[in-house]
Amino acid sequence: MKTIVRAGIALGAGKPLKRVYVGLQDSKIDVISHEELTSYEDAELDIGGWDRIISPGFITLHTYLSLYPFRFRIFTAKENANDLISTFSTNDSYYFSLLGAYHLLKQGVTTVGFSGPHLDIMARAVSEVGLRPIIVVPVGCGNSPPDWEREFRTLFSRWSHKGANNVILKVCDQAQLRDVLELARENEVAVLIDNTVTITDDLDFNQIIGLGGGSRLDLDIIKKKGLKLSFTPSYEVSKFPLSEFKPSVSLDLVPSFDLRQEVSYSATRLLLTVEEAFNSMTSWGYSQLKINSGVLNTGYIADLVVFQYSEPPSFPLDFSSPYETFLYSSYSLETVIVNGEPVLDGGVPLNVGLKDVEEGLRRLEEIDRKSSERTRSVEKG
Repeated sequence: MKTIVRAGIALGAGKPLKRVYVGLQDSKIDVISHEELTSYEDAELDIGGWDRIISPGFITLHTYLSLYPFRFRIFTAKENANDLISTFSTNDSYYFSLLGAYHLLKQGVTTVGFSGPHLDIMARAVSEVGLRPIIVVPVGCGNSPPDWEREFRTLFSRWSHKGANNVILKVCDQAQLRDVLELARENEVAVLIDNTVTITDDLDFNQIIGLGGGSRLDLDIIKKKGLKLSFTPSYEVSKFPLSEFKPSVSLDLVPSFDLRQEVSYSATRLLLTVEEAFNSMTSWGYSQLKINSGVLNTGYIADLVVFQYSEPPSFPLDFSSPYETFLYSSYSLETVIVNGEPVLDGGVPLNVGLKDVEEGLRRLEEIDRKSSERTRSVEKG
């Protein structure tokens, strides 16, 4: 499929570009030019305009996707996450994950890492929405499968292939760290290290990503060994300069569930510059997983988002402050492209319909009904 995109500002190309044409072909970025693309006169899709910003799609390395409908009550401790998960059927996990992926799509996220129960089913929901799933198999965590190694190998054979590792590991238990790293080394995948687990100087593995920011006690070792971080800005304490770690962003289960809002916190709290905050949800995140995306350059995977700035409150484009415009201005997401294929156009998701959303909401009501019945039963007892 050939697609041409026009944009008043293009971000992610090393420096902001004004008034550019971007040509996509065979899932890759084929050409970027200030001149009209005469070779794309036969393009199947012609989108954008000079009042648009084009950017690489966003990535979040870790979240609890199936808990998305319950994020407010979990955040305020009205519900226990593990208690909720124990009530989920496979279909519940599918539809709740679909609702979460639908939300992320509407925010401009194109790749999402997630953990939780029924990982295979969750991955199918993410794919159905049109996003790229990154399955995070937990080890020693509250929601870990009993045989985590078997779970990993099964999912890895199903969802990963040469050049695309869509299954990674997460470890929450210090005692199991070395076993996890050995399996990760064997399969050349990244490992997320919970902030309760300490990275020691004797570990010889470079695809370690520490979860957390300034709260980690092993930052000196992470820096010394050239390892990376993935942090949740609204949860983290300050650490200056955080940019030396080139962190990615994990949404965890923040109430807003808005990646751009999260990275704006990192800039306003002076953890990162505005440009670095932009990189944290694009190029830095993708590079940590060795995915050839997150950059607006020829040869990269065409994961792109297009925002419209034609009227207030997003209007106008400020060409002298493009990153600030992008992060802080209200916006209208117009188009999302994953692997060169549109999955949202005109602000409308193309793969998920109202019936899917309604089924997810129906299942949420059913969970709430069962929860109320259990509560009444306990009170009577």
